[in-house]
Amino acid sequence: MHKSRLAAASIIAATALVASACGSSTSGSNSDASVKKLTIADAAEAPTYINPLNDNGATGLGVAQALFAPLVRTNPATGKVQNVIAQSVTPNSDSTVWTIKIKPGLQFDDGEPLTAQDYVASWNMTSQEARGWTNSGFFAKIKGWDKMNPLLPEGKKAPSNLPKKLSGLKVIDKTTFQATLSVPFSQFGLTLQYLGAAPMSAKERKDPDAYKLKPIGMGLYKVKGGVWKVGTDLDLVKSPTYKGPFAPQADEVVFKFIPNAETAYNDFLAGDVDFTGVPSTKMGSYQQDAPGQYVTSQTGDFLWYLIPPLWDKDYQSADVRKALSMAINRTTLSKLVGTATPATEYVQRGVDGFREGTCGTACNYDPAGAKSLLQQAGGFKGGPLKIYYSTDSATSQTYAQAIGNMFRQNLDIKVTYVGKTSSEINDLASDHKVDGVRIGGWGFDYPSIEDDLTPILACQADYNPEGYCNKKVDALLAEGNSQSDSQKAIGIYQQAEDLAMKDLPNIPLYETKSIYLYSKRIKPLNSKYTGISALYSTFTS
Repeated sequence: MHKSRLAAASIIAATALVASACGSSTSGSNSDASVKKLTIADAAEAPTYINPLNDNGATGLGVAQALFAPLVRTNPATGKVQNVIAQSVTPNSDSTVWTIKIKPGLQFDDGEPLTAQDYVASWNMTSQEARGWTNSGFFAKIKGWDKMNPLLPEGKKAPSNLPKKLSGLKVIDKTTFQATLSVPFSQFGLTLQYLGAAPMSAKERKDPDAYKLKPIGMGLYKVKGGVWKVGTDLDLVKSPTYKGPFAPQADEVVFKFIPNAETAYNDFLAGDVDFTGVPSTKMGSYQQDAPGQYVTSQTGDFLWYLIPPLWDKDYQSADVRKALSMAINRTTLSKLVGTATPATEYVQRGVDGFREGTCGTACNYDPAGAKSLLQQAGGFKGGPLKIYYSTDSATSQTYAQAIGNMFRQNLDIKVTYVGKTSSEINDLASDHKVDGVRIGGWGFDYPSIEDDLTPILACQADYNPEGYCNKKVDALLAEGNSQSDSQKAIGIYQQAEDLAMKDLPNIPLYETKSIYLYSKRIKPLNSKYTGISALYSTFTS
């Protein structure tokens, strides 16, 4: 699976957005008061390219939501799946063959027709090992993916003659294609709302690099002027070619990228913007700063973990990992974070199949038991315990030190801290060069217990760089995937969670919610199924 909303390697606030619905927006030059203009500022560095097939971060996919449309989506009001670009998504009896029919007459924003071939060709490109595109793993269940992406010994390069097409993809006609999976997967239709499966136009497929900053989308908006220059606001206007449903109210959308969430917050208080995320540093003051103008997400956005390096011999014992878990006071840590609830499970609250406390005694705060268990397991022989934290987060070091203090006091061990950027920590983890624990978060891409478990627990999952692999867990996930009865499938997925908890490869810490401030001129969408959306704000004046 993919990791589209991965808050990798560090504890950070959920993506903060700033929006202005004013015709006099500081970022816009359109003085027509009748034009509904929405300026969204993301508290993150600007992306260096726009390509949802090669991007699984919150920032890039937030932009992609405006430029591209998914095959299906979750209805924010009901939680049910609805067609968007798709006219129908039909599985066979055992969910191994899926026939996808798109609506006729659709176009890319340059006027070129949108066809089934665009999906097949784009999915093939993304799956090619040589490209190294981020969302390749999304297509791993389609037949032929394993041959295109063979498992190789450490340090060995892939051969140059690997297949370039998925054997399980087939164009039926201009608007219909078929995906044959290597294993039954009853959730496949639900996954198609992920924008990592968006199509790329024929022009872009010929030379993707040439279109990194001038994407040809097929969604609600298009880049104003056709080309975006990194370092400037990303200005989008409604695409005249989009004929799909669920269009937001804004006529024009401007994305601002403000790396410092506190700057965005202060801009809101100064009246310069109309929508902003509340950074963790302002959790104690936002209600007084903006009374009556804040909204809290109905369900958690991220479930956060302490992630041990399973390749390191000091962390290979489940008892060591359980000792670390028992030394953490989740209630104290959650209060420090702010809008957080202690987490003792791998499934997010609000998802069908959630059960509180699946971690059992291993997640109970028990300093004496933790110290005893660590001693029985042999302790740490490689020196002080290291905690990696992100230097591009205002609070990451604070939270890391809070956990470190608990380890020092409750386990009587030495702790040191290593500060690096999130991308540096991710790269080190991918190369198995992190020699300490780190903190990361996961938020599901579609509301399913499967998407809370598979990405972090499956042997070859994308958010499993530690290499955790329990074949019995994999077998249960596969059994759940093959079960067409959703309630029976949930029960099987729960068995997989219970079994993995005995290993505790990742240590659950807490679940966070996002809080946003908004002006009186807009009302952001707030759904327990899809979260808070600035793009789909309602204009109240």
